[in-house]
This record gives sequence, structure tokens and C-alpha cells, in this order.
Amino acid sequence: MKTRSPLAQIAKKSLYESLNSDMLERAARAAFPDYDLHQRTGFPENIPVPGQVAAAQIVEDCIEAGRFLLLVERLAVLDREGFMGRPYRITGLRELSKGIAAEGYLWDEATGYFMEDPRIRRSMNWGRLLEGEEHRFSLLRTDIVRNSKIVKTHGETAARGAYEDLRSILARCVEHRTGRIWSWEGDGALAAFLFGHSTTSAVLSGMALLHELYLYNRMHNHLGEPIRIRATVHTGPLRYLPDYGEIAKQETVREVHEAESRWTAPDTLTISPAVALTLDRVILDRFKPQAGTGSRHLAYEIGLGGP
Repeated sequence: MKTRSPLAQIAKKSLYESLNSDMLERAARAAFPDYDLHQRTGFPENIPVPGQVAAAQIVEDCIEAGRFLLLVERLAVLDREGFMGRPYRITGLRELSKGIAAEGYLWDEATGYFMEDPRIRRSMNWGRLLEGEEHRFSLLRTDIVRNSKIVKTHGETAARGAYEDLRSILARCVEHRTGRIWSWEGDGALAAFLFGHSTTSAVLSGMALLHELYLYNRMHNHLGEPIRIRATVHTGPLRYLPDYGEIAKQETVREVHEAESRWTAPDTLTISPAVALTLDRVILDRFKPQAGTGSRHLAYEIGLGGP
């Protein structure tokens, strides 16, 4: 996030007016786990770092490293919950939130994070992930069944129009649950989820996609045959990189591609065992074992290809 000078000044003032040196360092560790205030400022260990100096150093370090949002989110937690039974009132928190909103971010109560305002932008990294950071992502992989036959039968123009409709449906299902579409490769797509209950969000997006496609095929599809897809949800560790080609080389992405192509039937959403372990029983009970496949992936289907 771009942090302008007035916003930085509000943050510095907020820090030194609200927290002592010990709590300043604790707040900084939300952005830098091993943050050492004395080392950063050059003050000897036996000399307390003045509050204004400490606050300025912390804010400047967070801005330079792209971790300013993490710092403000920590301040919001301190203001709301305190620390070890002691309340902390963070001055200027409302002004900080307004300044961050002016840069295109909104406070998300469900996750406790500042998230990109989707009316302004939808970045691949949610506007907050740093290159090389590793997180546990949940991935939704989709693929169009018999894509080549559809193009050959109906022509590129008609097929392209239908696929654009599918892309709009997918984007709506994914972005409604704070996901991001990372790749759309002709007949297949990959969407990523990270914040909140990411596996649940990914699974509900996949289920919504099947339902919306079901309606589209019966009410708006002019091809003369239904668009059919395979969809899979998997979860695992990934290092975030701005180049999707580099992300695609990582094991978790390879695994979701393999599950989609090997274990998923047309008109079906499958989930990996790692995803199944995280789901609420109300959702999990809608998925069934796939008899005769030898796969531990569970499947959900509503018969999109039927009459």
C-alpha cells in the first residue's frame, strides 16, 4: 500500500502518544517478529529509546518493508482487546482508518484486516502480501470439459462469448468470498483464498459456481449444449510470487491440477482430504466418497449436464 506522508505522521503521533517503549516494540513485532528497537535506532541497550524516536523508526521501517497495514491492525487489536488485562486506547485510530480507506482499503470485520476495496481494485496479492511470503492457501481449480469440441462445433466467437459468461460467474463466486482469480488459461482457471476460513470460502465458491452454471445452462446459454466443468479444492503451503508462472511450479498448485484432471468427474466439485478435515459437518455431509475410483477425494454434484 502506498503510504503518504500525512498518514505516516498520524501513525507516528498515534504510537508515541498511546504506547510506552516496551509496547511500541511489541506492536512492531506484529510486522517484524524479531524487531529490535535498539538495534534499529542505534541506541545502546542500557539507554531507553525516546518515544518519538521509537515511533518514527517503527513507522518508517514498516512503510519501507510494505508492512504498514500489519502495524495498524495490531494497534486496532490493542485498542479493542488491550494487553494482559490492561486497556490501551490508541489515539488517532479513526484518522488512521480514514487515511487507509483513502488509499483504497476497507476494514473487514470478519478477518480483522484491512482489505482492498473491491470497487477500486482486486490485486492478485490482495494488496498486502509480500513477495516470498509463505502462507497456507486454499485453491479452487476449474476446467471446462471438452473445450476443443465446443469450439469446433460452435465456432470461436460463440464459444468465446459463453466462456466470458463463465468467467464472470466464476469471478462473482470467488470475489464475493474474498478470493482472487490467479489464472485463466483458455479452458481452465485457478482461484486462491487466504483470509478467514479459507477452505470453507473456497468450497462454498465452488458449490456456488456449480449452482450458478446450472441456471446459466438452462436460462442463458445459447450454444445449444451445456457448458460443463470439473472443479477441485485443495489447501497447502505456497510462497507468494508476483509471477503466476513461478507460483504454478509449486507443489500445492501441481496437486490441485492433478486432482482436477485425475479424480474429478464432469459436473462435479471434489475436495482433497486436507480440505475435508477443516470443514464444518453441515458442509462436509454434502460431499460423498467416489466409489470405484480409489481416490480419497470427496465429491459434490448436482447434474449440470442433464436434460
